[in-house]
Amino acid sequence: MADSAAVPVRRGLIVTGRKPLRRIVTGHDDAGRAVILRDDADAPNTFASDTIPGFGATVAWFTPAGPVDHVTDEDPAPAGREFTFPALGETVVRIADFPPDEVYPKDAADAVFDEIGGQEEREAGSELSGEKHFWFHRTESIDYAVVLEGEITLLVDEGEATLRAGDVAIQRATAHAWSNRTDENARVMFVLVGTEPISPEEIAARRTAHRAAAHP
Repeated sequence: MADSAAVPVRRGLIVTGRKPLRRIVTGHDDAGRAVILRDDADAPNTFASDTIPGFGATVAWFTPAGPVDHVTDEDPAPAGREFTFPALGETVVRIADFPPDEVYPKDAADAVFDEIGGQEEREAGSELSGEKHFWFHRTESIDYAVVLEGEITLLVDEGEATLRAGDVAIQRATAHAWSNRTDENARVMFVLVGTEPISPEEIAARRTAHRAAAHP
C-alpha cells in the first residue's frame, strides 16, 4: 500500500502518493439498534499503482444485483477482492486518485487499462473519441462523480468540462476520459450503478425515432 509521501517524477514534478481513506460503516446489533459497525482508518480494499506515481483507487462498498443486505456484518469490499465495473444492478463506490497527466508513461492507455482490467471498456470508448486522451473508456453504467480534492477535466466525444472540489458530474454510459492538467493529484468519488447494456448506435437510433414520433 502506498503512503502519502511526495514522489519526485520527471521534469521536477512531485506527486503525492495515495492518502488513506477513512471508512465508516453502520449496521445493527442483535436488538435491532443502529451501531457503528466499522471505523477503518484506511478502507481495506485499495489499489496503488506500482508503475504510475500517484494513481490508485479504493473500493469503499459494493452491492450485488437484487436485494441489499442490511442484516449481516459481512464486508463486501474486503482487502484483496478485485473489482472492475458493475454489471446490471450492481453498485460500486470507488474513490480514485488521478495524478497529473504528464506523469503517465508513453503507453499510458495500455498501462492504465491493464492495471484496472478495463481493456474492453477502453475499446468501447475509443470508437468516436479519435484517441484524443488515453483515459477514454465507456461502461454500461450511470456514474455519479464527486470531486473531493483538486481539479480534473471530463472529456467526452464532443466537449469537455473542468470540475473542482465540490462539483458533481453525472455520467450516463457515455464514452469519456478524465484529464488532470494540473500539477497536483485529484481525488474523485464515484458511485457506479450497472445499467442495461445499450450501444451508442442504438441510443442514436432511439433518439431519432423518439424525435420523429414527437414531431411527425
